[in-house]
Amino acid sequence: MILPEKEARFKVCPLLATPDGKMRFCQGAQCMMWRFAEAQEGDESAGFCGLACAPVATAKKAQAMGFMASGAKKEPENPFG
Repeated sequence: MILPEKEARFKVCPLLATPDGKMRFCQGAQCMMWRFAEAQEGDESAGFCGLACAPVATAKKAQAMGFMASGAKKEPENPFG
């Protein structure tokens, strides 16, 4: 789900928890998993949590630009069996 960072800060993060088990809110751009959906960065720019993978529209745009274009790697033959 792509949303502005200001809205994301009110969503619960599955990775952040206090020592007593309480959940914490999203940190937005301060988190390593936050991905910006647009070229510009800032409070008003939209983004998404990288833990949830790329949204469909962003993934298609990345494929069109050449990212994620390589196919799955084949495993080498097992010499032991």
